[in-house]
Amino acid sequence: MSMFNNLNQVVLSEILVNLQEGNINVCRNYGFSKQELQEIEKLSMEEIYDLANTKAPFAKVEINHEAFWRLVATVRMNSQERRLIDRALMLGASIQMLNAYFGLTTSKVSARRSLLGRQEPMGRKPAATEEEEKLIWDLWQSRKNDVQTIESIDGLEVLILIAEETGINLTEIWKLVSRWNKTK
Repeated sequence: MSMFNNLNQVVLSEILVNLQEGNINVCRNYGFSKQELQEIEKLSMEEIYDLANTKAPFAKVEINHEAFWRLVATVRMNSQERRLIDRALMLGASIQMLNAYFGLTTSKVSARRSLLGRQEPMGRKPAATEEEEKLIWDLWQSRKNDVQTIESIDGLEVLILIAEETGINLTEIWKLVSRWNKTK
């Protein structure tokens, strides 16, 4: 089977599904004329099979390079965001925290935790001790100038670094730093 057979099959399959669902404009966007679409609808199953498997290509691939590079940049950003969310979850980020930074819902956070194999115990997390608060305060003071605001992704990354360094629950760090920022 050649590349053209596969391309013919894929395009024809898409066209048939969209014709069935009444999405004529989608079919037109593929480049088919109204007359061609009407003819496709008249074909028998045998004729559709033969058309899809013909060795002569009736479709061609055209690459929109500008769109391709925009999409590559977008998927890379999405991937970085997912990695950041995963790091935050592994460090004890709460649903409330991930909602504040990423707009994630309870079900999305729970699903992500489940995929990561992370079990969250019910109830409140233990509050930081005085010594832990002092450590967090010192680390935050040394890094707070690296970020414009704690609500930014850069702010979250600094909080994650503090959690990784100290082993203290990320949500507790976020609550403390947020409280300190409100009182300044």
